[in-house]
Amino acid sequence: MTKEVQMHIFERFYKADPSRNRSFGGSGLGLAIVKKIIEMHKGDIQVESTPNEGTEIKVILPISIPQHN
Repeated sequence: MTKEVQMHIFERFYKADPSRNRSFGGSGLGLAIVKKIIEMHKGDIQVESTPNEGTEIKVILPISIPQHN
């Protein structure tokens, strides 16, 4: 995906391909919801993409390691 698309993919109702409509399903909410859930868990989501090659999405979540006495 292009840099322009990457800037918007986490926005509600954003669709990178405007030709997609209700017949193909999807409301454009999926990634916005995912980002919100990750942020609520104090995490981060990152996207790296090269047009016509592929896209990598990284989800980073903090973990807590229990302390043993």
